[in-house]
Amino acid sequence: MAQAERIITAVRELMSRGEPPKSTSPRAAHTELVAAIAGNPPPPIRSKAQDLERRADHLQRVFAALHVYATAIVAEIAEKIPGSKVDRHYLDSLFQQFSADASGIILDAAAELRGHENWRAL
Repeated sequence: MAQAERIITAVRELMSRGEPPKSTSPRAAHTELVAAIAGNPPPPIRSKAQDLERRADHLQRVFAALHVYATAIVAEIAEKIPGSKVDRHYLDSLFQQFSADASGIILDAAAELRGHENWRAL
């Protein structure tokens, strides 16, 4: 039970742009990843900028759970394989960049759509 709470806390920290956990059980992280995806269906898009912003937020939450899972896998490898050249900081940097780029594309589309909505309102 404490392990599940630690995973949930780690996902929440990532979702609030905190640092990834230092060490987490890969099994528990996997369970939380599946629960995060199952409990977080993508919101519908009805051609509104706000819908796209909600979709970008959804994607951030999914990436946060995936980041916790990948970090747990890499941490376990680094712990169990002596002399492994696993660079967790590189992984964290990749996730942060990919997550920012993916949601940035959606947020750019939302800004463009908002501009079109404002133009039509005139």
